[in-house]
Amino acid sequence: MSTGPDVPTVDWVARHDRLAARRDELTSRELDELGLAAWFIGRPAESERAWDDAHRAYLADGDTDAAIRCVFWLGFTLSDRGEAVRAGAWMARLFELLGSVPHTPDADAAATVARSAAAFAAGRDAEAASLAEQAVALARDAGDADLEVLATMSMGRALVHAGRLVEGFACMDRVMLAVASGRVGDRAAGPAYCAVIASCLDRWDVDRARVWTRDLGAWCDAQQGLEPFRGECSVHRATVQRLLGEWDEAGATLTAVCDRELRAQTLENAYYGLAELCRLTGRRDEAEAAYRRAADLGREVQPGLALLRRDQGRLAAARAGIARALAAGGLPSTRAELLSACAELEAERGGDLGLARRAVAELRTLADTVGTDYLRAQADRAEARLLIGTDGAPRALPLLRRSWSVWRHLEAPYEAATTRVLMGRAARAAGDEEAAQLEFDAARTVLTGLGAVPDLDRLERVAAGDGRPAASAGLTRREVEVLRLIAAGRSNRQIADELFLSERTVARHVSNILGKLGLANRAAATAFAFEHGLTATA
Repeated sequence: MSTGPDVPTVDWVARHDRLAARRDELTSRELDELGLAAWFIGRPAESERAWDDAHRAYLADGDTDAAIRCVFWLGFTLSDRGEAVRAGAWMARLFELLGSVPHTPDADAAATVARSAAAFAAGRDAEAASLAEQAVALARDAGDADLEVLATMSMGRALVHAGRLVEGFACMDRVMLAVASGRVGDRAAGPAYCAVIASCLDRWDVDRARVWTRDLGAWCDAQQGLEPFRGECSVHRATVQRLLGEWDEAGATLTAVCDRELRAQTLENAYYGLAELCRLTGRRDEAEAAYRRAADLGREVQPGLALLRRDQGRLAAARAGIARALAAGGLPSTRAELLSACAELEAERGGDLGLARRAVAELRTLADTVGTDYLRAQADRAEARLLIGTDGAPRALPLLRRSWSVWRHLEAPYEAATTRVLMGRAARAAGDEEAAQLEFDAARTVLTGLGAVPDLDRLERVAAGDGRPAASAGLTRREVEVLRLIAAGRSNRQIADELFLSERTVARHVSNILGKLGLANRAAATAFAFEHGLTATA
């Protein structure tokens, strides 16, 4: 796999301004460059005018291949931006030129890529893949690396969508290696990155998405003034950042998309991603608002909203939300998350174990069909969760170890930590309390570093176990530990050192303790601890 391309820096703003200052005297090639620069800095109307002028200037110069290429890029970029009507008009112009002016196989390759894209948009995957394969051969014969990459990307995307994953992802790998080698121009590199990552995430090939997202980040950072890939492509990038535990970076990426994006489909996904980050870090009001914004735009907000309701103690609402969303169907990627959440909610006390079993079985079938490590790890964890809840803990541990090894390989700290919580529960059920506490401690360290407040609270309740003072006066075991040290006169810094926590986490525990007990300050907390036998000598 790639370790990231060495990408030269390009200042698209400076290039645009330099060309725009001489707009009336530009050659056909310079008009073409102006169109590209305007596209890169997010000025689509200016880009369209420049490329229109460029294609006419090329025709006047007798360079029909360059004119056809300009029209192709116009249609391609408009289609990529979701402007189907305008894209269709320019593609019609492309075919008009092909039928009226002499041209080389290079132009035929562009036209065949366009036909493949149209077939894919219409849902004709087999036709799209066949046309793209023809375009690859034409582009290769013409020695056009950019068109060859776009054609290979189109073929891979169609194959993946048709369920031919091994062939499709082999195409995607060829695309990314070509981009990383530097043989591909910037105008082809950006769309290639975005399409490949989108296809990987659509089928949860997270390992590929993780590698190529890092390369995309390096490429984007090198394009000064870049705008076209700050929308849906950035949402995909944030999805991978969240998986990798880069929650602050993912939040910043999504916030930037929400601040400047106009397309509803991109916005709804950005708001849902923000809501998920807020939920995971315990910012419930912000999560609620972001889920509502995503729903207003038309996004399915399950399973995220259901898990927020679970965190709020509203299990009936959580289960009802998941059931409604599952009944509505959904794409494989979203359905996998729904099934996983369903199994998680129903496997716990008071849940419908029959429904949980059906969700696990469907998730396992989906994982076997799609065949990616991410889905297999999800299925293993869901099945193990059900086994723990039905006295099958000994059989759960091998599944959890297999799942955890996948999360570790994918560098997914949150998924790995929540899996270790289940490993601790399984070890306890098998009678090994020491192993259980070791797993809980390892998970606690990671979740604390991430700031995963709701998961930390659940972990403390689980780690305390039955028959322990887990919720003395409504406090978790960890909060009781902190209260005892407050009563012993320790500062936050001293408590953090003693419990191997960050000072920020201790401050959060202190705030929770005071809030739950309705106390004003540490002195009142100390008095409460002595009155209720919660001091260190208790």
